[in-house]
Amino acid sequence: MPNVSKITDALRENVLFRRAMGFAWHIAGIAFCWWCSFEILAIRFEYELDPEFDWAYTEYLWLAILVFLSVIIVFRLYQGLWRFFTFRDCVVTGVAFLSGTLVLALAIFLFNGRTFAGFPRSVFLINFMLILGWEIAGRGFVRLLREWRIERAFGASPDQKRVVLVGKPEECDGLIRSLNRQAGQLGKIVAIVTEEARHKGGKLHGIRISTDLESVGELVANLGAEVVLILPPYTGPNRVRRIVDSVSDLQLKCEFRVVPSVDDITAGKVDVSQIRKVEIEDLLNRKSHDIDFERLREFISGKRILITGAGGSIGSEICRQVLKLAPKSMTLFEVSEFLLFEIERELQAEIGETKIIAVTGDVKKTYDVRKAIDRAGGIDIIFHAAAYKHVDLMERNPFSCFENNVVGTATLAQVAEEAGVEQFVLISSDKAVRPTSLMGASKRLAERVLIERSPCATKYQAVRFGNVLGSSGSVVPIFKKQIAKGGPVTVSSKEVTRFFMTIPEAVELVLAASAIGEDRRVLVLEMGKPVKIDTLARKMIELSGFVPDVDIPIIYTGLKSGEKEYEELLTDDENVTHTEVDRIWVVARKSEAEKGSLDIGHLLELIDEQNEQAIREYAHSLIPGSRLMDGRNDSSSGKVAAS
Repeated sequence: MPNVSKITDALRENVLFRRAMGFAWHIAGIAFCWWCSFEILAIRFEYELDPEFDWAYTEYLWLAILVFLSVIIVFRLYQGLWRFFTFRDCVVTGVAFLSGTLVLALAIFLFNGRTFAGFPRSVFLINFMLILGWEIAGRGFVRLLREWRIERAFGASPDQKRVVLVGKPEECDGLIRSLNRQAGQLGKIVAIVTEEARHKGGKLHGIRISTDLESVGELVANLGAEVVLILPPYTGPNRVRRIVDSVSDLQLKCEFRVVPSVDDITAGKVDVSQIRKVEIEDLLNRKSHDIDFERLREFISGKRILITGAGGSIGSEICRQVLKLAPKSMTLFEVSEFLLFEIERELQAEIGETKIIAVTGDVKKTYDVRKAIDRAGGIDIIFHAAAYKHVDLMERNPFSCFENNVVGTATLAQVAEEAGVEQFVLISSDKAVRPTSLMGASKRLAERVLIERSPCATKYQAVRFGNVLGSSGSVVPIFKKQIAKGGPVTVSSKEVTRFFMTIPEAVELVLAASAIGEDRRVLVLEMGKPVKIDTLARKMIELSGFVPDVDIPIIYTGLKSGEKEYEELLTDDENVTHTEVDRIWVVARKSEAEKGSLDIGHLLELIDEQNEQAIREYAHSLIPGSRLMDGRNDSSSGKVAAS
């Protein structure tokens, strides 16, 4: 015997069947309401009616069906989805059947010899009210049944997660309606929180509404909620932090999730899979910045772009954002075959008219760089993101660090000049400021490789910024893995702080900085306020639904070799002036020639000799304010680990 539910679903999805059933409903309603109109009239006069009235009922039944069916077709009432019947649909239905009633009255008047003799005119009013009730009640019943199923689904299973919803009531209503088929996956909504005082004490879908964000923690505790789901516009950093703090202050286990878009809610496009966990990025109070994307498009559009380190976290994001600006070609230069394969495959899906060229190669090798430029038929702009950047690892591999970050930059710059590249942009780091690590020193020397080059047709820039959330080697993915394993989470020090920005934000500002066109200058991105790593770790634990030091322990390991407690973006011999672009500054520095000029040949000799102490001393001699030769101490630049 065939499955009944499958047959039912198939019929429900069949448009012709649904339309046929709809028209059958309309015809039955028209005939029934026409008959009821005369019966009501008969009851009113205690069945003492003119015998001609019975004749009028049967004589004009066909005309009533024809007129009202025509109205249904003209107003396209047959196309409405009954499950989503709204007040607007009620108005349209009322106008349609009022028009039909007037047309029917006129038709009967004409068919009856331009008179209503023998026809009770009150039937028109009675029939209009009955047929309007029939149509609205039918649709309303289907809508009511759907609402009942939604509420039943959102409160059906006792083992569902209990959810506190934070958002405007209108958006909460839209979310609940749009997720009616997936309610079981979302959980049981036990409370709604909004800041709109006028809704205090109200209910939505039978769910109590609270009007105090600070009450979220109490609601979670009192109602045994396990998930807090946050809707726009409450997804801003300040509000999210207030919500998280209200729960964490009570040391409650709770997951925090966000819905990404109000537009998706109102359009009914939200899917449970789109509801993501609140990430640490959501808590960063980053200022919004204005980027002139038209200027960026003019800068990039039609150009031939080469991106080194194209598979890395920064390089890959540069690829994504540059591709949106319609370059003529984009050459992906990457030493890692796997990373190159991944980014090329990703970009091919969004390729447009841009030519994508994937080249394996090493920036230290002149042949590889020339090969990449030749395959593109020349390059206009180079974004140099390829670098070794992990501080502790580079302390243990000093020769590779300087060879890749300094010699590689010099090699790339030399080939760029020979090939007539218009602009060369180096992705630098805040660790280049008063460096305590070999990695920081190598990035500072890489800046000097460009800034101190002899005048030529190629423009050189270095863009300096701090840590980016989620980049390879950063603390955020490390903490995530440690939390997923149940801890412990390792933090170097309670006092260690870092500047943070998101990867897309950093890349947007890098592109905006490069469009300024300042030659042989270091540009600095405004990083905002520094963040304590200990606070970052604790917030990530809380966002994962755990209590710090209770569910997930935090262990302090001490600073590693070369690490600072406090990072800087400028040194004492530098000052900055604001550029025309928001949150981008240009360094106006004293000449570093007082410290001697960088000799790449001598650096290569030291690398060949594998003399770490000599490399450290040479870098220290070239960099004002360098802390490379210090032991552990406290200074304005922060506490420094022993080398």
